[in-house]
Order: sequence, then structure tokens, then C-alpha cells
Amino acid sequence: MTVAGQLLDNGTRLVRVLGRGSHSVVYLAVTGRGQVRAVKVFPPDLAAFAQREYEHGVGLLHPRLAPVLARGQIGGQPMLLVAYARGQVLFERYRRRPALERDRRAYLLTLTHVLEALAYLHGRGILHRDVKPDNVMVEEDGSAKLVDYDLSGPVGEATGAGLRIGTPAFQSPEAGRGEAQGPESDLYSVGILLYWGLHGQLPQPGEPAPSCTDPLVRLREHLLAPDRSARPSDAAQVWREVLHLAEGTLS
Repeated sequence: MTVAGQLLDNGTRLVRVLGRGSHSVVYLAVTGRGQVRAVKVFPPDLAAFAQREYEHGVGLLHPRLAPVLARGQIGGQPMLLVAYARGQVLFERYRRRPALERDRRAYLLTLTHVLEALAYLHGRGILHRDVKPDNVMVEEDGSAKLVDYDLSGPVGEATGAGLRIGTPAFQSPEAGRGEAQGPESDLYSVGILLYWGLHGQLPQPGEPAPSCTDPLVRLREHLLAPDRSARPSDAAQVWREVLHLAEGTLS
């Protein structure tokens, strides 16, 4: 059994539990050299998710991501050593809602940082496939990192409807059907984050969006198009559009 205070073979000590996800328990850890890290410990029957995260998270060189640094075993359980992402998960950071009304400058920075992370991943042929508030770590000024790559996979990989490939409230229609995904699928999830930032709530199936005069509404509609061919597929272009539409609204 993995416990806080446990010392790993490489001299890294587990300090305390940071959080529990659907596939792993995440610990705050300190290396023998005093560096702060995160350690993700997976149950043995979920070793495939640890392997997937290692394959897609190792070697990431971007300030908006938290790369996997090493892998190993602890008490017979797969373990990943990961760069530590400071801050709070998105929903906790933005308790004052709607975020784009109450904390606009910071939330726009968060959105652009998520888009920068996706542009980098997509450029490497990788989809995140689980963009959601729990996977966006946000600092006080809005700086953010996109974390957790245990559901990531190559562009065009079909997973099948029987495999969980994301969080239903934030996944694209094609992801929910188990179809092959593309960059536009990750960007649909960004559209959900934008919707929440605009309205302070998640979209409800069959219900119209609340009335809003924010210039970013146009982009929200574009990102959340049910037809994937009508959505943007270039995260860098969406990043530029966010900045363009928000221009003049930050006074």
C-alpha cells in the first residue's frame, strides 16, 4: 500500500495526497535534491493507462504542460514521476462566476494557455482527449497548465464506444460515439470551458444558451458546432481569435 511519507528507490519522498482521479492517486513529492514533483500511482489493473500517459507525456517541452519525467513501480503498482503544476483546478480558481465577467483578464489568460498547450500537442500528432476543469491547473494570475495524459492518443485513433475516452460533460459528440477524433474534438472541449466562462454554468442538452452580449459568443458557437467539420481544427488559430475578439474588453 502506497502511503504519504514513503521513500521511493530514487530518493523521492511522497509528502501528501494531492488528489484522486479515475485512474490514479496523485501525491506531492520531493526529490532527494529538494525538487517538488508529482507522483501518480496507478492500480495494477490500470497499468495500460500509466503506459499510455508515459508514452504521450514523456519528452513534452512546453511551459503550458506538465511532462512525465520517469516511470517505475512502487509496491507492485505502476508509478509516474511528473513535473509539478502549481495552482488550483480551474473550477476552484474561478469561484466567482461567470468567470469572464468577474475575472476576465485571468480567465482569458487561462484559455489562451490551454490553447497553446493543445497547439503544441496537436503539432506532435497527439490529442489530449480529456480537456476539463480538473485537468487545468491555474495560478492566481490565470497562468495555466494542461495536465494528465492517460487518455491521450494519436490523431485519428478510434477507441470504440466501450472505452471511456473522456468526461461526458466535456467531450465532443464524436468522442461520445467512440469515433476517431481529431484536433476539433479537443477544441470542442475548449468550447465547453468558454461556455462556462461566459455563463457560469455548463450547457444543458436541448436548452438554449443564456442571453449574452460578449463578443466571444460567436467563437463559442463555432467551437460547439455539433458537426465536427464546421468546427475549427487549428488551436493556434483559435488562440488568435480569442485575442482578437477580446480586444478592447479588458479595460
